[in-house]
Amino acid sequence: MVDVKSIVADTLKMTGLADQSIEDSVRSLADHDVDLADRVINRDAEIDRLKLDIDRKCIDALAGKLEGKALRVVLGTYRLIVDLERIGDYSVAVSRVTIAVANKPVSGSSLEILRMAEIARRMLKKAMDLYAGKSTGDLGTVYENDLGIDRLYGNVFYNSLGEIVHEPERSTNIIYLIMAARALERIGDHITDIAGRVEYIETGRLEERSVPMHVPYGERDARWE
Repeated sequence: MVDVKSIVADTLKMTGLADQSIEDSVRSLADHDVDLADRVINRDAEIDRLKLDIDRKCIDALAGKLEGKALRVVLGTYRLIVDLERIGDYSVAVSRVTIAVANKPVSGSSLEILRMAEIARRMLKKAMDLYAGKSTGDLGTVYENDLGIDRLYGNVFYNSLGEIVHEPERSTNIIYLIMAARALERIGDHITDIAGRVEYIETGRLEERSVPMHVPYGERDARWE
């Protein structure tokens, strides 16, 4: 019989790797650090291996007689590790942008990208501290912060369009940065899903919290209000 505590421990280890990948990917972009980008890309294999290990443990645990919160932990974990794995993938995408623009100047949008990553990491910590039993309370701020990431993505999108108009010779580089911002916007969405899984574990209630991929629809969408 698989110990549920070992599933939680492995999931927290996977979370730590995913969090580190978010941080390192945006830092590699800001610093033009190709070596750091390569470390993010190589780390993804470890994240994938952990997911498979946790998958197997969850399946084995479900073969036993679980009930109550122990059952919810296994079911919730089985779903949220998919989101953690996707966070690793999107961090790799940001790192590949680093490699693509390594010898080119970074636009002012890099500041918004750094802020998006900071918010995402704060969201992930809030959700997983509750998962680990290190905190109590609701996860309302996680959902609110995801809206903040969406607005920052709107800033990057519209500012980048302006840069392309005024500096068309840099358009390829600028489009790469939009791709990095898009990856971080999707990371925020996956963390929102993680928070929903953690809420289910804690309360037994299932609520649809998923949001579609954010598409800026006007400059108003980019402003903090």
